[in-house]
Amino acid sequence: MVLASHWWRLTTAAAVTAVLSIVLTWPLTALAKGHGPPPPPPPPPAGTGYDISYPQCGSAYPIGQAFGVVGVNGGLANDANPCLASELAWSQSSPGLTSPLQASTSLYINTADPGNGVADWPSPAKGTATGSTPYGSCDGSWSTACAYLYGEQRAAYSYALVAGTATSVNAATATWWLDIETANSWAKKRNSSNWAALNIAAIEGFVAGLQGAGATGSIGFYSTASQWQTITGLTATTSPAYFPSSEPNWLAGASSLSQAQSNCSASFTGAHVSLAQFASGGFDADYACA
Repeated sequence: MVLASHWWRLTTAAAVTAVLSIVLTWPLTALAKGHGPPPPPPPPPAGTGYDISYPQCGSAYPIGQAFGVVGVNGGLANDANPCLASELAWSQSSPGLTSPLQASTSLYINTADPGNGVADWPSPAKGTATGSTPYGSCDGSWSTACAYLYGEQRAAYSYALVAGTATSVNAATATWWLDIETANSWAKKRNSSNWAALNIAAIEGFVAGLQGAGATGSIGFYSTASQWQTITGLTATTSPAYFPSSEPNWLAGASSLSQAQSNCSASFTGAHVSLAQFASGGFDADYACA
């Protein structure tokens, strides 16, 4: 009985030791097999940047960018990106590119043509319809004159958001982009037979508003051929009658770097494509076209 008891104690001790060994080494083995925290996203391919805006507030910003494009608004043309200052500081840490030329920081703003049902639509009754436009005076209706004035006023508001931020970004000399997407509010056929002219006037107003506020740098358009035509009724062939070739394109919608590179020749206004966006590491990356 003594020998049997001794043998049982030795066997039990060996089993406990084996179990402890497995438990203690399991976390290291699990980590080695990829069960630990995910690695940070890889830096973008050489010569590319990222664009960020209010959706990235409270999250880690991308790293390793050659340049940055920062959204000024919080999703609408009449609100502000709450993280604007920190995102501009992030972008300013970028080295920029010399060929093709891309500054450390460019800016983009939300646009729209929502019509006279919104509170900030220009109105003589509110004293906000003053000033001349290429389309005459604004009477408060959903007209080309008022659409132009709406764009002009919203762009001036967005310009002031950047100019009033304590960063080294120069709002006057920076490149500005107008975000032209169907997700925002635009005139449609059901609103007016003049829907395309209304939207074109609003976009022209956004350009004029930035320039009137002090912007002397390039002003271009972010969109796709499909969205641009849906909003303006224009194509790469017909757009130059309204928007000069000096206003470049930023192409959205690519799912890979190679597709973005192909989009460098897919202008939707007939102007030069300066940037092509693509998905990368959970962010929107941007390829600088030659």
